[in-house]
Formats: sequence, C-alpha cells, structure tokens
Amino acid sequence: MHTKTIVLFAALQAACLLLITAVSSHAQETTSPEREVKELRVTRIQADGPVIDGKLDDDIWKQPGLDLARGFLQREPDEGAAASESTLVAVVYDDDAIYFGFWNFDSNPDQILAPLVRRDRDAMTDLILVSLDCHHDHQSGSYFAITAAGVLRDASISDDTNVDYDWDAVWEASSRIQPWGWSAEMRIPFSCLRFAEKDEHTWGLQITRNMGRSGEYSRWAFSPSSEGGYVSRMGHLTGLAGIKPARHLEVLPYTVSSAQFDPESPGNPDGRDLTGNMGFDLKYGLSSNLILDATVNPDFGQVELDQPVLNLSSFETYYSEKRPFFLEGADLFNTSFNMFYSRRIGRDPGYVDDDNLVYYTDRPPATTILGAAKITGKLAGGTTIAFLNAVTQEEEAAYTAEVVTEADSTWVGEELIIDTIKIDTLNRTRVIEPVANYSVLRLTQDVFTNSRIGGTVTLASQDAHHPAAAGGVDWRFSTADGSWVAQGQSVFSRNDGVNTGFGLDAEIQKLGGQHIRGEIGVTLRDPYLDLNRLGYLDRPDWQQGRLWVQYRTLDDWWIVRNSWNDFNLYGAWNYDGANIQKGWNWNGQIEFTNRWWLSGGISQNLSEYDDRETRDNGLWEYPRAWGWWASFTTDQSKTISLNLNPGSGEERHGSWWAHWTGIEFRPKSNM
Repeated sequence: MHTKTIVLFAALQAACLLLITAVSSHAQETTSPEREVKELRVTRIQADGPVIDGKLDDDIWKQPGLDLARGFLQREPDEGAAASESTLVAVVYDDDAIYFGFWNFDSNPDQILAPLVRRDRDAMTDLILVSLDCHHDHQSGSYFAITAAGVLRDASISDDTNVDYDWDAVWEASSRIQPWGWSAEMRIPFSCLRFAEKDEHTWGLQITRNMGRSGEYSRWAFSPSSEGGYVSRMGHLTGLAGIKPARHLEVLPYTVSSAQFDPESPGNPDGRDLTGNMGFDLKYGLSSNLILDATVNPDFGQVELDQPVLNLSSFETYYSEKRPFFLEGADLFNTSFNMFYSRRIGRDPGYVDDDNLVYYTDRPPATTILGAAKITGKLAGGTTIAFLNAVTQEEEAAYTAEVVTEADSTWVGEELIIDTIKIDTLNRTRVIEPVANYSVLRLTQDVFTNSRIGGTVTLASQDAHHPAAAGGVDWRFSTADGSWVAQGQSVFSRNDGVNTGFGLDAEIQKLGGQHIRGEIGVTLRDPYLDLNRLGYLDRPDWQQGRLWVQYRTLDDWWIVRNSWNDFNLYGAWNYDGANIQKGWNWNGQIEFTNRWWLSGGISQNLSEYDDRETRDNGLWEYPRAWGWWASFTTDQSKTISLNLNPGSGEERHGSWWAHWTGIEFRPKSNM
C-alpha cells in the first residue's frame, strides 16, 4: 500500500472516530427525547384463543375491559391530522401466542382495494400492519401485515429502519370485508418471536393502517417525519406476564427421490438419472435467549429457483439467499461490507481442468453440505451472538477424455510426416471441489439508546487452498431521535501467507429534519482486499467519496401535496490514480393533491477510465455520457390510469431516445 494511501486511510479512520464520539455524546445527552409514548395494555385470556377467520365474532373480542388502540394520526397525506377513518385494535394473549383483532371502519366499503397477489408482494391495497420490538432494544423487530384480501406480509427489522423481506415466519391471519369496512385477526405464536425470559415484558409496538384508494397511511404511535428512526419511535405494549420463549426441540427428517429422463447420449446411454437422498433439520432452544439450528445433508429441493441472469459485466452475479436454514437470523450477520455471503456454502462446484475433456458423464450440480449448525440470539445485556459453522463434502466429476495413445511418423528431409494417429477414449474422475469448512462469528453490543458496536470474524478452510481469514469492526451511533447517524466498518482479509488487505466504509447521515436530509461517505478498498472466499466483494482497488443532499416539502401548497429533490455527487479512483467513476445526478418528484405524480431527472457521467472493461489488459478511456428522463402518472387507484415515460441522452454507443406509455385498467377493486 502506498505511503500516501496509508496516511489517508489513517486520517479517515481518525476523522470517523471523532465523528462517532461527537454523535454518541449527543446521543447520550438526549436519551429521553420529549415526546408522548403511547401505551397499550394486553389482556391475558384463560379460554382457547379466537378462531382466526377474520369475523371478530368470538366472545374474547367482546369481553369488557379490553384496552383498545385508537386515535391514529396520518403520516400521509396530511401529516399529524386525525385519520379520515377510525381504526380500533385489541390485543390478547395466552401461553402460546399473541392475538390481534382489527376493526378497520370505512364509510365506503365498496371502494376498499383488495387485489389478490402473492405473499410479501407489494400492491396498491388496504392493509393493517403490526410491528413488534420484543427485545425492546429500540433497534430490531419484526412486522406482520395482512391486506383486505387476506394476503400476508412479514419481515425482520434491524438497525432501526433496515427491513429484510426474505424473512418468513409461521403465523396465521385472516380478513373479511364487512358492511362497515373490513376486519382482520392475527395469531402470532411466541415460537416465531425472539425475547428474553422475564416475569413481565414491555415490548415496542407500532400499528399502521394503509388505505389504498387515497394513499393515506396512519400510525397509532405517531412521530413526525422530521424525526428519523422507526423501531426507536414505537409505542409500548405492556402487561405480558408468564410467557416463555420457545425452548422445545423440533426435528424435521426428510427423504427424497427424483427421476430425470433425457435423450440418450454418450454420457447417459439410457437417458435416465435416478437419485435418492435423506437428512434432517433440527431446532433447539439452548436457553431463553439462544437458539440452535442444525441441519444434516439439508434438502433444498423445495427452494425457489434463481431467475436466469445474463451477465456480460466483469463482476460476479450476486444471488439472494432463499434456503430456509440460512435465512433464519440472516440479518444478524449483515454489515456494510458483505463478509458472509451464504451462497458460498453449497455453491456450484468447480470444473475439470483438462484440455482433453470431451463431455461429463457425471458432474454434481451443487456441493453437498454434510452438516451445518448455527447459534443465534440476544442476551439480556444487549449482546447479540451469531455463529455458524458448515462442512461441505469432497465432490468428484466423471468425464470422458480423448487421448493420443499411439502415433507413427517419419522425417522427410526436415519435415515431420505423421503417418498414423490412434486416439483412445478414456473414462476419468477428478476432484473438482475439496472438503471445506466454513465458520462465521459475529458479536454486537448495544450502547446508549439505539446504537451499537460489533465485530465479525470469518474463516474458510479447504484442502489445496490456503486458509482464508477475514475480520472487521463495525459501528452505528445514532442520536436518540434517529436524526443523525454515524456508521461504518473497517475490515481486513488474509487469503495467503503474503498479502493482507484492508478496507473502510464510513458515512454520516442526516435522516431527520423537516426539509433537508443528506449523507456524506467514503469507501476504501486496497488492491489486496479479498472477501470472496466466504463473503462478497465486487472489486478491490477502489477509493470512493459520495455526497447526497435532499430537499423536500411535506405541506400542501397550491395543487402540490409533497415534493422531493435529490442531488448526488460521487467520484472514485483506483490506487494507481486512474479516475474510474465520477459524475452527478439530480432527480425530483412531485405528488399532486389529486394523487397524480410528476417526476424526472438528469445525470452526467464524467469518468475518465474503466480498468475492468478490458479484463486486466490496461485502461479503457471512457466516453462521457449524459441523459434525462421524465415520468407522469395519473391516480393508479382509479379504474383507468396512465403512465408516460420519455427520455434521451448519449452513451458510449451513441445517442439514444426512448418513450414508454402504459395504461392500467382496474375493473374491480380486487383486480
């Protein structure tokens, strides 16, 4: 690493530490912002829980003394105003689950939007959403939502505002259109929630209602949009006593067989391929705070296939995780640098390096995971633990190779004349993926009101490869109201006995404020940084700075309801000093009072070089480019809506223009 870079690296780290100290001091001084914290007391029931059919006709919902959540206030479109329609929510619980009942009153029930879509799919619809902070740490939580059509959504929340929609829990809910609006019921088992063992609990609670036709969404525990945060702004759910976190043992064995029939070929003479497999998954509560997940020869046959991707770039395609074992507690491993990319475990094995290869007779499509175990949880002192270890087996490929086994030749003068050649076809096997062991350990500690520090260590050990180690320290310091955040991570990697790589990602964000928000950040990755044995890094050799500024208006003015203006400025250089990224863009949006939208933007790319386009064969001079776009959309809740999208610009292949027009027809509210 160059001396200049070392000095810059140290200076940036020192600057980040000073900023962290300043923000954390402010957080410590403002641990109790002046605001009303709403509270709802839950009722314990002795009888069986309600039937989850959405009708709300069980006696449980009719008993006197139920504490009801009410008094919802709008976040959109008229922030702080009372919701246009009333909402009542009751909460009860028993030993096994917590139940929610919703009375969503609507003066025009025939206009309730209730399209039927897949689970977790976004749509313009009426819905009710419950968020729970069971650790009451003001940073993490889970949310559960149901639409008027009975479509479920769920997600996990981390770092106050980050949402992971890949998380799926086992719970149930139902909804029903009523003459007075629509109703819904939820049953959320305690087995799908993480919480400590206490005599009595206080959880964070937020309830949100969305009305599709008007774009209105309102919250029970209201906080103005000028304040940042989400989990940290929740109300309180009190009165939960005598409940126990799930500590039971679950074992799920499986057996599977498959048959594949293809046309006959030299590698598969009869065209048939018959396979069988078996294994099991295990879940056990080690304590009230720690959960053990384990799997032996896991079955991922039921997992949704990846969408086909045509990748013509010089960077590896990134695939999202869909395997249930790795999704459980996945948010606990997340950091600025992607140090744990779980798709590395059980990946597509390598290929035979043999110039004589003709075709494969047998090549496994994936590396077999012999076993894996994971311990995740959050201790009472605010320490989060996430540990994973996995072992994959050795994989071999069988193939056919053509080899010259005999040749006759004679010299005629100075010329060699080949008389006869004999080529034999041989069957061979070769190891394409050695045995491997993968380990990840991550620890985080809550500090102040809603801040944390953490550390991560990863190790990938595989035969014929030098052990690959990586580690990092990360931080997130937030003011108590979530308006200012300083966060980042410093990492290292060591994949051989010679070079150690370093990286830094740090940023300061202004997430609160009535009009102005912004972010300033820097990323450094030296040429030796390599996290790809167990993580994901698109490229090393990168020094980048970035700036984002937003100006927004939230008060009605003339025919304008809201507006946003965003300006971005960025630049990056490699460690040889070549400018590989530089540019700016502006984009804006206007929402009109009639729910029409007008948006547009302009961007300019001023980069000088591309050091990856030539695949490590020097620099390619990058032509400057620019472009503009616009979009106009009418109210999409109406029977017919229109969308216009023009644009033009210049890229490296020349000038371009485009125009797209769309018409959407909604014959009924549920279609």
